[in-house]
Amino acid sequence: MSNAPAPLDNMDIALPTPRQQSWAMAKRHLGLQIGLAIVLVATFAALFAPLLAPADPYAQDLTARLAPTIWQEGGTWAHILGTDGFGRDVLSRLIYGTQVTMIVGFGAAVFSGLIGTTLGIIGGYLGGRVDAVIIFLINVKLAMPGVLIALSLVSIFGGSLLSITLILSLLFWDRFAVVTRTATQQVRTREFIAAAECSGASKSWILLREILPNIANQIIVIGSLEMAIAILVEAALSFLGLGIRPPMSSWGILVSEARDFMFYKPHLVLIPGLAICILVIGINLLGDGIRDVTEPQGRN
Repeated sequence: MSNAPAPLDNMDIALPTPRQQSWAMAKRHLGLQIGLAIVLVATFAALFAPLLAPADPYAQDLTARLAPTIWQEGGTWAHILGTDGFGRDVLSRLIYGTQVTMIVGFGAAVFSGLIGTTLGIIGGYLGGRVDAVIIFLINVKLAMPGVLIALSLVSIFGGSLLSITLILSLLFWDRFAVVTRTATQQVRTREFIAAAECSGASKSWILLREILPNIANQIIVIGSLEMAIAILVEAALSFLGLGIRPPMSSWGILVSEARDFMFYKPHLVLIPGLAICILVIGINLLGDGIRDVTEPQGRN
């Protein structure tokens, strides 16, 4: 009597779904977890700044100006990160500055993503003269010095939160357009696109329901990159005095205001500078992690 194992055809093997595979990979992806934690902490601080800030970020106390941090000699819990040259609490201004940083970064990424993704998908799918016009617009944008144009536009239209967000949105759409156009050209040759066209689906249906979901991971990755760049540009503009106007708190303003004290109070520059660095690294880790999880077959 044979003891051979039963054929595989008679065995029920439950294979994990793509969503289960992505979730399992996400739980093992250290970079994704670290990036997500950093972004969530920054988002939480931005949303609940009035509750988290230990003091009024705009209240000046010249008798307590340049107070040391809690780990320095003479530091107190009243000002954990010390005070600035006007006696304002650094920790409170840092927390409130998270609002400006996240609004500008997220807003610029979303608006520029809408512009660039729309142009890229339309050009990549329709081709022909439409694609030629969009390629011309992309080439013109790529030839422009983005930071110099941002400096010029901010000096003209002012440094309000809305104007900076819109200006950065108009300057950073080209990467979205390039990536989505290439990805759309690859997807439009797939069988499910031909099936949708043969079934009589409209172009808008194909673009929104068939193509867009299949290139969403590339859009997310580019969005994380653009968000990080927008945060750095906003900090640079505020540092130069062309960004968010005081007394509104911004991490770039904190660095700018601390320039006169950087040699004997270096923590006033290091703290906001380190915050910018950590947040940008976290956003990039999150974007890279999403790419790895949503498209693991493309990674070695």
